[in-house]
Amino acid sequence: MPVWFLAMVPIAIVFLWLLFRTSQSHKTQQSTLSSEYFKGLNYLLNDEQGKALDIFVKLVESNWDTIDTHFALGKIYRKNGEMDKAIKIHQGLIARPSLPERYRSKILLELGYDYLGAGWFDRAEGLFKEVLIEDKKSQEARHNLILIYQQEKDWFKAIDIAVDLFAENPSVVGPMIAHYYCELADISKTKGDVTQLENNANKALRYDTNCVRASIMLADQAKAVGDDKKAIKLYEGIEKQDAESMMLVIDSLLECYANLPPSDKLYDYLVALQDRHENLFLQNVIASVLEKSQSKHAAIDYLSDKIKHQPSLAGLQKLVTYKEKEIDSDEVFADLTTAISVMQKDSVEYRCQKCGFSTNTHYWLCPSCNHWGSVKPSVIESDA
Repeated sequence: MPVWFLAMVPIAIVFLWLLFRTSQSHKTQQSTLSSEYFKGLNYLLNDEQGKALDIFVKLVESNWDTIDTHFALGKIYRKNGEMDKAIKIHQGLIARPSLPERYRSKILLELGYDYLGAGWFDRAEGLFKEVLIEDKKSQEARHNLILIYQQEKDWFKAIDIAVDLFAENPSVVGPMIAHYYCELADISKTKGDVTQLENNANKALRYDTNCVRASIMLADQAKAVGDDKKAIKLYEGIEKQDAESMMLVIDSLLECYANLPPSDKLYDYLVALQDRHENLFLQNVIASVLEKSQSKHAAIDYLSDKIKHQPSLAGLQKLVTYKEKEIDSDEVFADLTTAISVMQKDSVEYRCQKCGFSTNTHYWLCPSCNHWGSVKPSVIESDA
C-alpha cells in the first residue's frame, strides 16, 4: 500500500467527521456540501491536492462554518512535514476578501506555525507580532515569539516578551527569564565585562531565587579573582536552591578550600552534606579529603564502613584502588578496577527531569524538550 495513501487516511477521517457535523448543522445545504466534500476528498485520495484545495476554498467562501476543515487539513500537512501545502491552505484563507474578522487571528497563528516548521523565523515573527496587534493577550503568539528569539539567541527580545507573561505565571516564566539573563552574563564573561556579568546574574536571581546557574556564575567569578571565602559561601548556598546540583560544583568547592589554611571545616561540611542528602554519594570525595588531611588508612576505613550501608559504584572503585596499592600481589583488584571503570563509562551522567533525555554532557537547556534547568545529574557520584 503506497505511503501517501496511508498519510491520507487521517485526513479522510477528519473530513468525514466535519462533513457529518456540518451537514447536521445545515441540513438545507446538505446535498451540495456532501457532493463537494466528497469530490474534494476524492482528489485528496488521488494525490491531487491542488484540485482538492480549490474545492475547499470555494466551500469556505460560501460557508465559513467549514473553516475547521481547512484548519484540520493544515495541521495534518504540517504534522507530516508538508509545510508548503499547509502554507498554501492558510495563505488562501487569509487572502479571502470575505474573511470574517473573528477568524483572522487564528489563521495568522496557524500560518505562523507553518513558517516555524519551515524554518522561516522572520516571517513567523512578523505574523505573531501581527496577532498581538489584534489580540494583545494572545499567549500563543507571545510563547511562539519567545521560542523564535530563543532559537535566534536574541535574549533581549526574549526577555521583553517573557516579562509580559511573568505576572501571569511567575513559577514557569521566572526560570526562563533567569536563564536568558544567564545567557547575557555568559556573553559578558566572554567579553571580560565582570560588572555586567554580575549584574545579569543578579537579575537572574531576582526572577528566580533558585537559579543554580546564576549562583554558579557568581561563585566562579569570585573564585577567579581569588575570593575563595565568598566563592565557598556561594557554592554551599546552592544546596538550598537544588541539592542535586551540588555535584556540579563539588570540584570547584574543593579547590577553594584547598587555597585556605588546613582545617576540619571541609570534612565536617561534606559529612553533614552527605547526611542531609544520601543520594549525592559523596563517599569517595570525603575519602579523598581524609587521605589528604589524615592518612590513606583513614580513607580506607571510612570507605570500607560506608559502602556496607550505602554502596556506590564510585565509592567501590575508590576503595579497590586504595587496596590495590596496598596488596600488589593480588591481580584481582586490578581487574576489578578496570571492570568498574568500563561500567562507569557506560553510565549516563545527566538526565532531563522533564522528558528523560540522557547525556554525558551537562546542558542548561534540554536539547530534546527545550526546558531550562531540567537536565540534572543522573548517577550522582563524583570521581574525586
